[in-house]
Amino acid sequence: MKITISGINYKKTPLEMREKLSFDPEEQKMTLAQIRSLPLVKECVMLSTCNRTEVYVYSVEDDFDSMAVEKILCDVKRENLYELKKYFYAYGGVNAVRHLFEVASGLDSMVLGEDQILGQVKSAHHTSLEAGTGSTVLNTLFRDAITAAKQIKTSTELSKNSVSIGSLAVKCVLKLCSGKLENQCALVIGAGKIGSIVFKDLCSKGIGKIYITNRSHSKLEELAEPYHEAHLIEYEQRYSVMDECDIVISSTASPHYTITRDMLEKAVVKQKQRIFIDLAVPRDIDESVNEVEGLKYYNMDHLKSLLDENLDRRMLEAVKAGEMIDGYVVAYEKWYEFRKALPVVKDIQRYADALSREKAEAAIGKLKCASEEDKETVRISITNTVNEMMNRFVYSIRENGSKEDIKTYFKYLENIVRENS
Repeated sequence: MKITISGINYKKTPLEMREKLSFDPEEQKMTLAQIRSLPLVKECVMLSTCNRTEVYVYSVEDDFDSMAVEKILCDVKRENLYELKKYFYAYGGVNAVRHLFEVASGLDSMVLGEDQILGQVKSAHHTSLEAGTGSTVLNTLFRDAITAAKQIKTSTELSKNSVSIGSLAVKCVLKLCSGKLENQCALVIGAGKIGSIVFKDLCSKGIGKIYITNRSHSKLEELAEPYHEAHLIEYEQRYSVMDECDIVISSTASPHYTITRDMLEKAVVKQKQRIFIDLAVPRDIDESVNEVEGLKYYNMDHLKSLLDENLDRRMLEAVKAGEMIDGYVVAYEKWYEFRKALPVVKDIQRYADALSREKAEAAIGKLKCASEEDKETVRISITNTVNEMMNRFVYSIRENGSKEDIKTYFKYLENIVRENS
């Protein structure tokens, strides 16, 4: 199977390195175009999230060199490949297929079973279609992975017992505030999916007062309308409320800091304990803010230690999910193997069509008194019989045979066709 993955993720790559290889959608399209131009690459898809950057490649050779992809990723970001090389991993063949199914289902996420990754996988697939770098093999793989993830979501308790990155951040806040938020004031920067989860979760946990801001105000009014404790502010005014705030959480897609140390120090006058949490990659908050007196700073990697007490239960659900993935992987392998046999199938179809015409005309030649209508009936009957046999003896192997069965079956059929051509 000529499918490979090259990538980095949260498991062995620290945040400061992951953000060096974080790609926005436009960068993804540009990078995919460069990867697609490699001599052996037929299709490619890039998945870039806060916890991983991965490139999926379908190539014309089994021994495709993933370092060529790694080099392009680093070149685009003007990073030294040999400084980042130790963080990359590569999978090939069925291991690559299984990895995508696990990623889409949340089994490979920092927060086991989290839902957000499925939307990110969908977006990655869509971006590849826009870039013109995805086609039959990877399109089918990604569609199957999305289907598998949806089934796992509805058939197991995995996502019901999981937490998102946003809710994990709120859990961190609750732990640091001893579970009491009624006298706390918070600022949420960013109204995307994670920012919205953080905002709603803080409100549901009884936050005393909460500000929310975003570069675009289009989402803010609808988001904040149900919550009396919420106050909308212009993005440019974010520093004006930081002296009042006890909690600041930022999650945007900005390539630049939303909070810098020098601006923060000018804005903060009151001495008190503050919690700053950065949920963005690249990071939103200048890490040196942790040197500001009374301030506790956390980023994505710090949250790993807070993975919740339901982990054991979710691990049991993950086993069920893994068993479901086994079935999807086998089905994809069979589809892939059958696709390789399509030229042979076409040869068999041509051979069968020619044989059916020959037999039909031979039979009709003996029907001296038959009408043209009766002769046509004979032709149709013989053709339909041959087509039904094709379906039973050729296409049914895709559903009922193993990958090895398909390979062996079509090898022998190919020999038969050649001997009789």
